[in-house]
Amino acid sequence: MSTYLFDQAWRQEHDRLHALEALFDDASAHHLARLGVGPGWRCLEVGAGAGGVARWLADRVGPSGQVLATDLDPRFLDGHGRANLQVRQHDILTDPLPDTLFDLAHARAVLEHTPNREQALARMVAAVRPGGWVVVEVVDFGEAMASALARYLHPHGHGSGYQRLMRSFEALFAAIGADASFGTQLPRALLDAGLEQIGAEIHAPLSHGGDQDFFNLCIRQVYPKLIQVGPATQADADRFLQLTTQPSLGYVLMVMVTAWGQRPTA
Repeated sequence: MSTYLFDQAWRQEHDRLHALEALFDDASAHHLARLGVGPGWRCLEVGAGAGGVARWLADRVGPSGQVLATDLDPRFLDGHGRANLQVRQHDILTDPLPDTLFDLAHARAVLEHTPNREQALARMVAAVRPGGWVVVEVVDFGEAMASALARYLHPHGHGSGYQRLMRSFEALFAAIGADASFGTQLPRALLDAGLEQIGAEIHAPLSHGGDQDFFNLCIRQVYPKLIQVGPATQADADRFLQLTTQPSLGYVLMVMVTAWGQRPTA
């Protein structure tokens, strides 16, 4: 059974991943730059998706650095045109990685999708050198967070339907062993993995409806499953498919929890 909710062969999967990047790439780059990522660094990007962070890292580390970008399906990184960016089809849980090679290992919207989160994190930690950094970013929209997010939805009057959709996505996550609330546990997970200098921030950008709205694309991708699992109804899904095409819609889709830690030098 697949441990990833979204079909990577879906005809608009690149659009969906690109919409996710539009929401979060700037914040990811801010965190990575603050840790000092620069010329000569060796970086591992796990679950590269549409490749926005991988390309940013390659440009940041320059010709003296190296970036390895991995993904279960890396086709969206084809033709990136950077000699210092290596792309590899790779499963973080099972495929080999070099030990203690990288100055940085980064993953965004990856660990919450796998039941074996601790194993994936341990492999990222093992891949960085002593003194190297691990940065993990995961979404949080489950449990009480769904109610909190609904308070930021404008125009008002659609909050209950929004919460039902969030809870249906949460149920779909849970059915495959994913965790829509893993962000609440992330700093502790890095500490338990043996990292030091733990820090964390949350980022919750305001989204606006439009032609390439991330929520719209997510609903469309899993539409039958979403209605089947409940509590969202077909009317809820159809209403938000229409609302999310309107630029007048403003809402907060999810919280992105970013946590970082350093591998001990001793």
